[in-house]
Amino acid sequence: MAISALVGGTASVLGLGLVMGFSPTVYALVLRILTHHAHPARAVHFLTLGMALGTTLLLVVFRTVDPQTLTALLEDRTKELLVRRGVDLTAGVLLAVLAVVELVRWRTRPRTAHRAPKSEEMDSPRRMVTLGLLNTVVGVSGPATMYIAGRLFTGLSPHLAVQAVFFLVFLLAVVGPYWLITWAWEKVPALSRNVERVTGWVAAQDPRPLLALGLAVAAAVFLVMGVRD
Repeated sequence: MAISALVGGTASVLGLGLVMGFSPTVYALVLRILTHHAHPARAVHFLTLGMALGTTLLLVVFRTVDPQTLTALLEDRTKELLVRRGVDLTAGVLLAVLAVVELVRWRTRPRTAHRAPKSEEMDSPRRMVTLGLLNTVVGVSGPATMYIAGRLFTGLSPHLAVQAVFFLVFLLAVVGPYWLITWAWEKVPALSRNVERVTGWVAAQDPRPLLALGLAVAAAVFLVMGVRD
């Protein structure tokens, strides 16, 4: 792989990882942990472990519907082309529909408030892992982003070892911001007020407009790939 392709691929993977990990709900949970837990790092690590497990689960699921996996079962090149186009066009249509749904929800439904975890929930590793996993796999943004990331991994390299390295970079981008916030909170007390203010601002944001825009862009990309494949 050329250096330019490696740098570009890594940047794309990091960007998608940051999108995958961005969640006002998780930021609200982390803020609650930081301000109400004596040892926040442990709880945050279990929360992000759940996010990593959810991300891995989605990748495994989408690998089974990846065009390269499906076309491996087909010997005829015409059928292979039809499968590739069919998957891309289907993904594009579904993403477009999801974008419209998110836009309608944003316009018609008020945003629901985050439910703050209780102290006993923050002390339970199993509960924190479950919260992180469910926040990743339940909803629209997580599965949609992970499908795009899976296509990116296979597009960057046909070798599983290289794809695994890119996936590790992706996971680092998913959980890294939460680790960095927790580290700054514990190790740099002077930054704690700024960390609390920034984290609280992110937690208060409504992600639905941005999610609808991201889904619409992704839909356009897959539709173009399906038409021009």
